[in-house]
Amino acid sequence: MTSKPANPVLAESGIAHVIAQDLLAPELSEDVQHHLGTVRRLRTGDAITVGDGDGRWRTAILARDARGSNRGGIRIEFSSEIFEEARLSPEIVAGFCLPSLDRARWALQKMTEIGVDTVHLLYSTFSSTRRSGLEAGGSEYEKLLDVVREAAMQSRSPYLPRIVPIDSLENFVNMYPKCGVCTYSGESALIASEPVVIGPEGGFSDFELELFSRKYSLGRNVLRSETAAVLITGVLAMKRSGLL
Repeated sequence: MTSKPANPVLAESGIAHVIAQDLLAPELSEDVQHHLGTVRRLRTGDAITVGDGDGRWRTAILARDARGSNRGGIRIEFSSEIFEEARLSPEIVAGFCLPSLDRARWALQKMTEIGVDTVHLLYSTFSSTRRSGLEAGGSEYEKLLDVVREAAMQSRSPYLPRIVPIDSLENFVNMYPKCGVCTYSGESALIASEPVVIGPEGGFSDFELELFSRKYSLGRNVLRSETAAVLITGVLAMKRSGLL
């Protein structure tokens, strides 16, 4: 089936949304089946939307079939063609010097719901979290991906944010030389088109601060890392939508 630009908008569908890799013959994970059957309490015949996390989605009908190929007895019957939504521009790219992992999970959940496009997991001189398990395929990294996936489904986002495994702050700045950083001493407002770094609560070393050509302000109060992450994503999303 050939995909074509969508007339409907996924976020306006008002029904449960799930993500699957294949929009022709999707297999739903046990977690997704649990979400549909137990959390959302959907019944046979209820409508849902199924997306691939890359802008493409279609509507479907939920059916329970104990003989189906999916464990849990849930089978999908498609009820529409494949629609496609363009990614919003400019993309919101953030470098996140991680706080504790439980707070990082909370922040990534909210950033996903708001509309972040890419988050680079970073460590810096005064980062408080350990890097172990945050590399590609690591246990903690996979948990973060699960959080992001669930948040994208809850917020009916057609796109899954890209979560880049742990790397150094210096490497991020080399990748995005025009990126800015939010600091208490920053003077300018956020620029929607440039990547931004969210620092650790311990702040940056003098060497790290010298890496940035742009320093932004979030107001007069000192914020927790996860608070700053959500605020920054929200401001950039509003700017992108023309609401600020």
